[in-house]
Amino acid sequence: MTRSERKSVNKTILLRTLGVSMTVTIVCALLGLPYAMLAASVDGWKRQLVLAAVLLPLWTSLLVRTAAWFILLQDNGLINSILIWFGLTSGPIHLIFNRLGVIIAMTHVLLPFMVLPIYSVLLTIPRNLMHAAASLGAPPWRAFFRVLLPLAMRGVVSGSLLVFMTAIGYYITPALIGGAQDQMISSVIAYYAINPANWGMAGALGAILLLSTILLYGIYNRLQPNEART
Repeated sequence: MTRSERKSVNKTILLRTLGVSMTVTIVCALLGLPYAMLAASVDGWKRQLVLAAVLLPLWTSLLVRTAAWFILLQDNGLINSILIWFGLTSGPIHLIFNRLGVIIAMTHVLLPFMVLPIYSVLLTIPRNLMHAAASLGAPPWRAFFRVLLPLAMRGVVSGSLLVFMTAIGYYITPALIGGAQDQMISSVIAYYAINPANWGMAGALGAILLLSTILLYGIYNRLQPNEART
């Protein structure tokens, strides 16, 4: 492979990494916000149960979680069996060794990093604000977009940065779930470090990943309140 071809491949993989990480971040935000709202709206054992359900992935090895998704996403796995049983599809949907499977598995693994920051911010918002907006004639959707969402946006942004920082360096999940066209920058770093022993290229790509993570962490740290940083 010539130098120009190698640069083109590395650029493609870098853009793919950013695209997959951004997609996972958006999906986590769309799922994490309503889930965090549910956790903040209940009390007692119900809240503990809701939080335990989302924290369960953090108590399990990443390799075990990825292996579980490898089984679930098979053509004859549980997900396809459920879809066929409900009549939502006439045949199995290919969810393994493609981009969709990678996004599904990474979203499940990284969802707690989105839910917890949003949940912590929602706890600081008085519950009567939505009732006050409703009493002033605002429909639920307007109260959500004009009152609750702006106040919760700090948690959404913090969670998005956490998810994105973690996603850009993921290795095991894309390597096991994705195909050859779904490998991310961490897989390329491992390839250059092991197979051709191109330490210079591996170090350069690793430096890009490290600097990107440090930059995002700096932004995340600036978004935290002063008392949380001290």
